[in-house]
Parts: sequence; C-alpha cells; structure tokens
Amino acid sequence: MQSHARALPLSLLLLLTPLACGGDKDGTSESTAGTTDATDATNATSDATEGTDTTAGTDATETGTGSDTETTGAPVECNGGVVDTPIYDPPGDCYNNGGCASCLCVTFRDSPPDPGAMCAEPAGPETRVTGTVLEFPGDAAVSGVKVDIVNAISVLGGIDMAPAVASAMTGGDGRVDLSLVPTDQIGIVAVLTGAGYFATATGIAPPPYEPGNAVHDLYIVPEASVTAWSAALMDDGEIATYLPLGEMGGVVGVARNRYTGTPVAGLTLVSKTNGPDTTAIIRYLNDDGTFNATSTTDTGVYVLVNPSLAEEFEAELDGAVVSTRANKAGSGNGGVFTMNLSIDIDPGFNPFE
Repeated sequence: MQSHARALPLSLLLLLTPLACGGDKDGTSESTAGTTDATDATNATSDATEGTDTTAGTDATETGTGSDTETTGAPVECNGGVVDTPIYDPPGDCYNNGGCASCLCVTFRDSPPDPGAMCAEPAGPETRVTGTVLEFPGDAAVSGVKVDIVNAISVLGGIDMAPAVASAMTGGDGRVDLSLVPTDQIGIVAVLTGAGYFATATGIAPPPYEPGNAVHDLYIVPEASVTAWSAALMDDGEIATYLPLGEMGGVVGVARNRYTGTPVAGLTLVSKTNGPDTTAIIRYLNDDGTFNATSTTDTGVYVLVNPSLAEEFEAELDGAVVSTRANKAGSGNGGVFTMNLSIDIDPGFNPFE
C-alpha cells in the first residue's frame, strides 16, 4: 500500500476533545476532524505543531499497572466529564472510568461491555491503555496486529507515517494492554496495521489524560472492504471526488447497541455542529454491498467524507437523538479513521442477567 504523505487539516487533530476519538457515554468514541484546502492544511500544520512536543511518550509495557480494587463514585472529571446514566448496571465493575472512584476502569470492550471490567488504582502518572482489536465491523478478535500509540499531531504526516510512542502486538485474544505517559497536547491515537488490513486510526484518549483510555473497541478495516466500498460509491457523483477511501482519507463507522453490541438499523447521522448546513456527505451500507443516503441498515455501517473543522455528529432515530454523545469525525490520508456510535436503546431485556 502506497503512502501519500501530504499535510493534513488541523481538524484531524481535534478528534480527541472530549472523549472525541469517537467518544460516547460508555467510553466508546472515535476519531475527529474534517478537511480543508491545501493552504489551510499547511497553515494548520504550522499552528498545530507550535509549542507541542511531537515525540513525547514512553515505551510500552506488555503488562498493565495498578492493583485491582473495587471502587465507585468517580470524580466528575472522569469519563471526560460526561455523566453516564445507563439503563442497566454493568456486567462488571464499570462501563468506563466514570464508574470508578479511582477514575480507572480496566476494561477491554465497550459495546458490548466487558463482564470482566474492574476498577483499579492508578500507577503514578501513567495512562493504562487496554482494548481489543476487532475486525470491522464485527466482534472477531484479530491476532498478529501491530498497535502503535501515536501522538495525534504526528498523524499530520499521514496515518501510516506517524511514529509510535508505544507499541504492542495482539495475541490470540486480540487484546492489548500497555502503559505510557502521554504528553501530546491534542491526544493519543491507536494506529492498527496488519496483513490484509488497511491502516486504521482510532482516537483513544484526550487530554487531560485519565488513568485509563476512553476507547477500547479498536477496529481494523480489511483492505477488501475499503476497496469494495470505494468501488460501490464511485458512481455516486456527490462522493466520488473523495475516493478512493484510505488514500483520500475518509471515515467509516458502525452504530451498535451499547448493551448488546448489535448493529442498529434506521438511524440517521446528523451534524450537531452545523445541522442541515453540513458539508459532510454520509452514506449507509446496505446488506447487498450497495449504499443508500437515508439511514443505517442491519449492517449499522456508514461512510462519511468531507466534514468541516471539528464537526460533531450524533445519531437520531425517528427524530430523537439516541447516541450516548456526539462524536467528532476525522480523516487523514494513508489510512482510514473510525468513528463509531454507541446507541443507548433498551434492547427490551437485561442482557447481563
């Protein structure tokens, strides 16, 4: 896969505020940003790098830190300051950092939540990064994937060109567990690479950094899927200018029920930032591999291009907002970003009983 290292928009860097990285109430959040013309991108690069340490971070450790202990009643600043009000109690100790007085929920999944999630005590200034690499858009864990934690600002040079400040390889369970001391002023991003997959970026934590990362469902997108979606969209005159996906950036995502992880149909993505004046173009994947411009299908998958600077999106069902929070959309060349939405809809039963 060829890299196209050109300057990217500053909007890319805003993906991580707060819990953006595709953020949501249960800690699911995904990338951010938009696109500008070449002049704006050049200026954005200069502005973003000024006064920012682009090489900060420490080497990863393969094992986590902190002693496991059950605690509740988190400070308000945990979970990005978002107060979570789930319908059902979590199957483990916590859904996210907001469920722990220590502000550290050690969990490896978001949607559905991890039944083994535990509150733990932080180990000094480190941020413990835990998660599971999954093949987009499903639940199959992927082994042999390199997980690079990179400074958000470094993605300006291209998703596949950003230097790592911490790294790990996934084992058979697809899990990653490492620690670092992030100092980037924008945030940290997980860049996933593996044979047969497109370089996939997901924002995982914004500053001020909490003891644990915000996003734990780390999707990696098959090359075949990216190629097929670009081909299916090529005849769509409105979106063709922004293709092929990956080389030209682009955002992919899946809307899933936060309790069951099941894709949710009938949703429409709307711009919280710009409303009907948005310049973003959104298409929803049909079961047969084609796309529609109306709403999600049983796949729950969508493709989004051309968002504006730091534009936030949320999901509506029958005119009501049902996503746990708005997420920022991001894009960068040399790979794809994910922006997944966690949908707070009662499945009609407690899936944890």
